[in-house]
Amino acid sequence: MEVTFSTAGEVSIFTLQGKLDALNQKVFGEQITKKTADENLKTVVLDLSGLDYISSAGFREFFMLGRQMQRTGGKMAVCALQPMVAKVFEIARFQTAYPVCADQASAIAAVSNPV
Repeated sequence: MEVTFSTAGEVSIFTLQGKLDALNQKVFGEQITKKTADENLKTVVLDLSGLDYISSAGFREFFMLGRQMQRTGGKMAVCALQPMVAKVFEIARFQTAYPVCADQASAIAAVSNPV
C-alpha cells in the first residue's frame, strides 16, 4: 500500500496504490488522519485509481476520515474506483454519505463547491 500526497489549489489529494486490507489499514488510517489534522486540511480527495483491493477493515478507514472531515467542517470525496473496489463502495452505499466521482476533476469540483 502506497499513498502519495498532492494538491490542486485548496484541495488535498491522496492517491492510493496497491491493496488496503487488515494488514495495513491501521497504518493508513493513522497516516492520513495525522496529515489531515496536522495540516488542518479542509477539502480532501481520495484518488483510488491505483487501489486494486479493499477489505472491510480498510473500507472503515474511509468512513472514519469522512467523519473527521465533517467534524472539522471539511469535505471529502473519492474518485476513480476500480471495478472491484467500486462494488464494495456500492454495497456499503458509501455514495449516500460522500461523493463518489468518476475522475479527479469531478471529485475536486464536488469538494470545492458549496453544498
